[in-house]
Amino acid sequence: MMAKKYSEEEIEMLAEKAAENAMEHFKHGLNCGECVLQGFLDLGITDYPHDIVGLVSGFGAGMGATGHTCGAVNAGMVVIGSEKGRKNPYAKPTFEERVDELNHPETGIYARHGDYIRQCFQELGTIECRDLCIAYPSFHSKERARNCKRIIGIAAKLAVRAALKE
Repeated sequence: MMAKKYSEEEIEMLAEKAAENAMEHFKHGLNCGECVLQGFLDLGITDYPHDIVGLVSGFGAGMGATGHTCGAVNAGMVVIGSEKGRKNPYAKPTFEERVDELNHPETGIYARHGDYIRQCFQELGTIECRDLCIAYPSFHSKERARNCKRIIGIAAKLAVRAALKE
């Protein structure tokens, strides 16, 4: 599909819908990373096949159940990259241009992804799964599940906003 330009209102509507989609998927046994990416794919604004969800399956419970970086947050990085990442890293003819495409402080790929991570920190206080879930010692508790569902919604919303803004 051709990249469409979205108004701020459209972006906000799509971000809210992605969050709803993602939180709904959590109720059906998808892990946090899968929920965020599937919630984005459900919007129907890309032509990526739904089986790419497998790329983020290992992100759950803090990157392979290690308690490290939240899988929902990491899947948000994939959402952003799917829209704003380099489809061909060699498209720029020189080394310097390729590096600038990544590092430019205003338009670079790292700047967009970094802004998303900073927003996640602002909203969540941390992006470490173990810290986000420390108040819930039982992984299978309803309270932990509610907390993760909330985090999934936040990550999905922030990721879609970052992925679709110009």
